[in-house]
Amino acid sequence: MIKRIVPFVLLAAWIPQAHAFPPCPLNPMEYGPAPKQSGGSTAATSVTGAASWFKANYQFVGNPTIIGQIAPGRTLAIDPSSGKCPDRDGLPVLDSHASTGTLQLDPGYAPASGFGVIELPYLPHVAADGLRIEYQWNFTVDNDLLRSPAHWLDVAQLDFFRNGSAGMKYSQAVSSVYRVRKTQRNRAYATIEIIESRAAPAGISIRPPPIDRVVAVIPLRNGQHTAIGLRWTQTAKRRVGEVGESPIYAEYDIDVVLEVLSASSQVLYTAELPGQWASLLSMGLLDYNVDDASVYEKSDVMEFSNMTLEATER
Repeated sequence: MIKRIVPFVLLAAWIPQAHAFPPCPLNPMEYGPAPKQSGGSTAATSVTGAASWFKANYQFVGNPTIIGQIAPGRTLAIDPSSGKCPDRDGLPVLDSHASTGTLQLDPGYAPASGFGVIELPYLPHVAADGLRIEYQWNFTVDNDLLRSPAHWLDVAQLDFFRNGSAGMKYSQAVSSVYRVRKTQRNRAYATIEIIESRAAPAGISIRPPPIDRVVAVIPLRNGQHTAIGLRWTQTAKRRVGEVGESPIYAEYDIDVVLEVLSASSQVLYTAELPGQWASLLSMGLLDYNVDDASVYEKSDVMEFSNMTLEATER
C-alpha cells in the first residue's frame, strides 16, 4: 500500500508507471504545472487575473514513455480552435493484481497503477470571507463489460482534508475519500460504484475507525458511455487569531456539501462535510483486482471522455 504525503514532489517519487487524465478546465478554472518543490502551494503556477480559488496545479507522474503517449511535453493540451481538451486514450491493465479494495482513509494503489493528480485550490489560505463556490467534475466512462465478475477497477478519487491541516502527512490530514469503482457484479452489465470513506466528525473524543460504504450505484446498461458527476459546494468563514487587538494571521474555515450526480444530473447522494475542504483529485487507474491481466492484453479496460472541471461562485 502506498502512503501519500501532500507535496507533489514526494507523491511523484512513490507512484509507479502513471497515466494522467486531468479533466479539461472550463473557464474561469485554470491549471498550472505543479512546482518542482511543493510545500503546500496555494495557487497554480500560471498567472492571470483569475481569483486564487479558480486556480489549481496538475502533475504527470511515472513512466516517460507512457506519459509521452497521453500527454506530449507533459502539458495539458487545449485545442485553440475550440478551447476544448482532447480525450485521452483508454487505460490498460498492465499486470495481474489482487486487492481487497479497502480504503479506511488510507487507500491502496496497485503496483502497476497510473493516474494524474490535480491539487485543488487551497481554500483555507486563499478564500475570502463569505465565499461560496461550487465545483463540478464531470466525465463519462465506457459501458463495456469486464471479463470476470470478480474484476473491478478504481479509476478516480476525490480527497478532502481537515481545516488547519497544512503540512500534515496525508494519513493525518485526510478526512474523507470518495473513490469511483467500475465493477462487474451483474453478468448483464457493468456498474459504477461511488465508495465513501469518512473519519468521525471533529470534537468526538473517542474516534471509531473510518467506515467504507457504497453510497451510489450507477448501472452501465445502455449506449457506449455513461456520464458521471461529482459536485461540491464550499463555503468559507474567516478565522482570525489576535494578540490584543492586532490580528496576526487570517485563515478560513471551510465547510463542504458533496453531491454525486447521475447522467441526467439527478442527485444520487449528498454528504455534508463540515470543517473540510477538497484537496486532491485523481483520475486514471488507481487500484484494481484482476487475476489474469492477459484477458485485457489487446484492449483497453477503461475509457474516459468528456472530462471537465468547472467552478462557479454562488
